[in-house]
Amino acid sequence: MEQVQQDLRIEGSCIYLRPITIEDTESVVRWRNDKKVVENFIYRKNISKEEHLSWFHNKVKTGEVIQFIICDKKTDKALGSIYLQNFNEESRQAEEGIFLGEDEAYGRGIGTEAAALVLKYAFEDLKLHKLTARVLSYNQGSRRMHEKAGYVMESYLKDELYLDGKYEDLIFYGAMNPAELPKNQEKMKKVSFIIPCYRSEKTLEGVITEIRDTMQSLTVYEYDIFLINDCSPDDTFSVIRKLCNQYDNITGISLAKNFGQHAALMAGLRKSDGDIVVCLDDDGQTPANEVGKLLAGIEEGSDVVYAQYDSKKHSAFRNFGSWMNDMMTRVMLGKPKDLHITSYFAAKRFVVESMLAYEKSYPYVIGLVLRATKNITNVAVNHRSREIGASGYTMKKLLGLWFNGFTAFSILPLRIATVVGSTCAGVGFLYGIYTIIKRLVNPAVPMGFSALMSAIVFFGGMMMLMLGLVGEYVGRIYISINNSPQYVIREEIGHTSPRD
Repeated sequence: MEQVQQDLRIEGSCIYLRPITIEDTESVVRWRNDKKVVENFIYRKNISKEEHLSWFHNKVKTGEVIQFIICDKKTDKALGSIYLQNFNEESRQAEEGIFLGEDEAYGRGIGTEAAALVLKYAFEDLKLHKLTARVLSYNQGSRRMHEKAGYVMESYLKDELYLDGKYEDLIFYGAMNPAELPKNQEKMKKVSFIIPCYRSEKTLEGVITEIRDTMQSLTVYEYDIFLINDCSPDDTFSVIRKLCNQYDNITGISLAKNFGQHAALMAGLRKSDGDIVVCLDDDGQTPANEVGKLLAGIEEGSDVVYAQYDSKKHSAFRNFGSWMNDMMTRVMLGKPKDLHITSYFAAKRFVVESMLAYEKSYPYVIGLVLRATKNITNVAVNHRSREIGASGYTMKKLLGLWFNGFTAFSILPLRIATVVGSTCAGVGFLYGIYTIIKRLVNPAVPMGFSALMSAIVFFGGMMMLMLGLVGEYVGRIYISINNSPQYVIREEIGHTSPRD
């Protein structure tokens, strides 16, 4: 490679890159020997001014290395350095390296923007085919930076380096020139995992680990994860915060109060942007390692794929609740009898967008799915026993969920009320005629007080029941007109979705 022109300036939104000069020697040596840089650098040995000058004259000036200084656009202050080395002219590949030296460069996305600018320069100006980068596995900042800039993990090498008396893992990242990808090559599909979280401080990390391990084998997909804390009273959000700091593709959302599982799902769906969305539980009972079965069902043409359990490991109470929920969805929402509905399912993007069109109070995910498509299938997966804690669903919550389901998405109860009311009125009318005829035929027959009171109580009770049902619908209409929110987000942390 030839040395870059000294007047070259690569502009970004917050920074610009300029070629390194000999005047930068003092800054580069200071940065390179900074403890934060050394701890995250593969080459741990400090460098001297003489060693850097040798590097500059023998590598940079000859074009063997292309090195830039990262500068703040507002102040022109140098913040760090990024370079390309190990050029292979035959395969048109090079390796990228970067280090930030100033404290104000951290936490601002400076490294991500610098890496993205160098990628663009390497592909558009140098016409390279591929860039690679080596990152120590524990260097979470560098991992997030490269993944955001456009690199993908190509390999994870266990105990690859021996540094400071212990073995360390090394990750290889790679980025391909998009202009040279085959024209017929499909863009990688993205899977968004949505997990409502409640009392899951002891189970959530295991679920995330299982998702990450599983998705490493499903290399045709990229993925992200949305964890929605439904105002859990335990330390669940602290665990979510830890996971967001540890992994770049996880977003944590904390709701201001307990809005319920379905509202939490809607919050996650609204933030997601995956081509396929997978919803599952936070307790480990829904097997994340079998998500490939759900994704396969989607690829085979289904719009929504629900997990079906041959043997549920729920308590008898929860199994009864599931049976009641199944009956309600069949009668009220028209669910096919042979379709099994669970909390573990995958849906195509257009189904999710249809669900998100519902912005009123009282969301009911099953009803939203059933009104969006009938192309729904089941796949068999295992169901695990709960190892920690107990279900967050009480009888009150289950009753509220069922009631929400049939009042929010069906007018069948009103029609049933009409039929029952008409039937009762007809029975009362016939009974009245019967009483009159009986009295005319036999004047000696006494009018029964008990029969009269029974009729009054029966018909009065039926009227109150019908009025209560109608009142429930009217109340929900009133709440919806007042724009009562599905959920309120108190805090959002981690990766920012493109939908924002």
